[in-house]
Amino acid sequence: MTKSKDSAQDGGLADRAPCAPSEALPRLAEAEARLDGLTANLPGFAFQRILSSDGAIHYPWFSASIRAVLGFAAEAMGVNSQGCLHAVHWADRDAHLAEIRRSAADLDTCREEFRAITAHGEVRWLKGAAEPRRQEDGSVLWDGVMVDVTDGRRAELRLEMLMDHAGDSLIVVETDGTIDSVNAAAEALFGWTMAELAGRPFNTLLPQSLHHDDLLESAEVSAGGIVGGGARELMGLRKDGSTFPLELSTTEVRLEGQRLFIGIGRDITERKLTEAALRESEERLRAIAANVPGMVFQRELRPDGSLSFSYVSEGCRAILGLGPEQLMDNPQLFLALIPEDERQSFYAGLGRSARTMEPFDEEMAVPGSDGRRRWLRGQSRPTLRAGGNVVWDGVMLDVTDSKLAEQRLSFLAYFDPLTRLPNRTAFLERFAAARETAARDQTMLAVVSVGLDRLGIINATMGHGIGDQVLMAAGDLLRAALSPNDVIARTSGDRFLVLITGLGSKREAMDALDRLRGSAHATVAAAGQDFDVSAAMGAALYPRDGEDPETLIKNADAALQLAKAQGPASFQMFTKEISARAAKTLSLQTRLRRAIEHGELTAHYQPQVDLAGGNVVGMEALVRWNSPDLGMVSPVDFIPVAEESGLIDGICEFMLWECTRQNKQWQTEGLSAIPVAVNVSGRQFQYARRLLSACERALVDNHLDSRWLEVELTESSAMRDADNAIVVVNQLKEMGIACSIDDFGTGYSSLSVLKRFPIAKLKIDRSFVLDVTTDPNDAAIVDAIIAMAKALRLKVVAEGVEHQAHLDFLRNLGCDQIQGYFFSRPLPAEGMRALLAEGRRLKMPNPERLTVDA
Repeated sequence: MTKSKDSAQDGGLADRAPCAPSEALPRLAEAEARLDGLTANLPGFAFQRILSSDGAIHYPWFSASIRAVLGFAAEAMGVNSQGCLHAVHWADRDAHLAEIRRSAADLDTCREEFRAITAHGEVRWLKGAAEPRRQEDGSVLWDGVMVDVTDGRRAELRLEMLMDHAGDSLIVVETDGTIDSVNAAAEALFGWTMAELAGRPFNTLLPQSLHHDDLLESAEVSAGGIVGGGARELMGLRKDGSTFPLELSTTEVRLEGQRLFIGIGRDITERKLTEAALRESEERLRAIAANVPGMVFQRELRPDGSLSFSYVSEGCRAILGLGPEQLMDNPQLFLALIPEDERQSFYAGLGRSARTMEPFDEEMAVPGSDGRRRWLRGQSRPTLRAGGNVVWDGVMLDVTDSKLAEQRLSFLAYFDPLTRLPNRTAFLERFAAARETAARDQTMLAVVSVGLDRLGIINATMGHGIGDQVLMAAGDLLRAALSPNDVIARTSGDRFLVLITGLGSKREAMDALDRLRGSAHATVAAAGQDFDVSAAMGAALYPRDGEDPETLIKNADAALQLAKAQGPASFQMFTKEISARAAKTLSLQTRLRRAIEHGELTAHYQPQVDLAGGNVVGMEALVRWNSPDLGMVSPVDFIPVAEESGLIDGICEFMLWECTRQNKQWQTEGLSAIPVAVNVSGRQFQYARRLLSACERALVDNHLDSRWLEVELTESSAMRDADNAIVVVNQLKEMGIACSIDDFGTGYSSLSVLKRFPIAKLKIDRSFVLDVTTDPNDAAIVDAIIAMAKALRLKVVAEGVEHQAHLDFLRNLGCDQIQGYFFSRPLPAEGMRALLAEGRRLKMPNPERLTVDA
């Protein structure tokens, strides 16, 4: 894919007459300029694809405009092992490859249409075509163009969604009276599928009696026409032969000179039944009114201001505790139910409706028959009658449940439903009021970011139900330490925000913060068990550390992050140094992301030497970052940032791919075949599918046998979730990839767990090896590790070997392999190649003395 465009241009010039080089070069330049100009103005890109006679597919050329479409440079467009572009959406790959091979077999136009994933993770729809031609070597070459049709495709999907989610039936009819398409509602209404109706006459949906020749004529022109003039009530015909009342509105539209008819239909069976019911006797009307979940009424206002009820349904008994006769005999009973402060508003609204003849909407809270407060909402329309009386016919419904739901939604907008504490929105509003008071009284405020310790462990081991109880108890503890003017809010998960007000001095602030810290360190009971609760806290002061809530919260969060790093129940007051550190971390994270994207990372290799024969038997790959701005950045500085930000995924995948590529290249050159060990973060083991895919892709792409790739996992990462790690290590072993435990001795391994790991070797951490000849404790630890490894039949590699004395000690203990500065520092690829080429090894003249020999 790194070939130039020459191959594309050659194909375009093949049919032209031969010419002298002096003429060919200008013509070639002209053709290239014309092609670049053409592709630059396309909403897409051009490409060439070759299917080799051995079945391999590759893309020798893409136009530069591909970057504008997909965000990838032309040379970054890769293919997988089947020859499908990585950018092609996984769901479309099989169909795309099948179409390519069909085109090659038939030498027919290849229809290119698929979704693609851009460099920014967006999904784009691409459509185009490629013309194949067979070349002299038997391969097939396509010249193709792809166009970005995302906007159009999304419009089609939106239209389909609107059609399928419309409540009414939509029917599109061609000029000749045949059905073009229908929506899902029409399929459900008429019992036909879209595929069955397409191409059938429109009158298929109507009974025989309505099959008129002029059915699709304008209603103004033909008596039998249904086009225009509003809705028509017809009879509809279902597939099963049953009929139903149908209301149909048909409109003629013109699209690019073609007549189309759009029909909007609905089943009006219920409406017709209602109309029939309304024509029944008044007794029937009263029965229906009695079934309304509220009361139906007729209210009358006389010119003298007196109010009466001429009709009230039986429903008033349930919502008011009064019978219809009581209200009609004494309307004052109804008025007496309205609170006095709302009664005047009721009369004002009633009078306004009487003057304007507009509907009267009312809402009131009254005591119900059960003594509970009930919310009533009514609507009535006024009619002016002879004598000046105004009559309202209306319905009043019991909306208590919906009103309570509204209050519940209002509560959720400002409060956390679990702890019933204010949420972040409420916190910000209350901060605004507290800041005004603090500015007026010249006092300070403290914003505290609180993070509970170990709540995730409780959730994972005891369940979220018990975790929620612990969380609520912790909220109660924090709230108990605050004054009535202070604010505590739950913002997310195990996080709280606290606002402490009225602080006259820094001493008062520290005393209040100490009380808050003390309250959060206690034992709480949940589900019959006791749990120790503690919290890490970070605090920022107003106005010293910021004047707006977002700044103070940000600074308090930064202080909390530092406190969490110090361990449970820690506290940290915000300082400028914390801000600078956070800014440095963020800057380093941004630069590291750019480094991964721009290829600033490289791999160095430190050889591993067998103490039995002195030969180099392996190498550990170590990532190095040479920043254009910062120079060489230590892994100690950027690896923790990568772990925290998730960038470690990209670093790990880069190292797997680059190290397998480099190892395969050395083997191809005839150098000794030895495995390369790549360090893998514990995060990768939590997302095992991505790790396994990265290993497989690296091995397949670089044609390296899996026995020449090893994976190293730190002891602490392995033991953090041992069961999951064991499963992943087994999957790697099935792929032929050996695993080892790195930095052994620094974690807390259980021997019963360790023996279940299907690992190949243990690597003793360099911190023990460095002082092994001077510190008896380190010597004992190393001795124990080697003895344990031998018992488990594992190889032992000692890291950090820098002196002859280290070697002598380790060799006497039976250590299998060593790596360290004594033999070699980590080397760039060129240095490691030279070491392998010269056959460098440890020369061992006797068991006591070892030297390095080329």
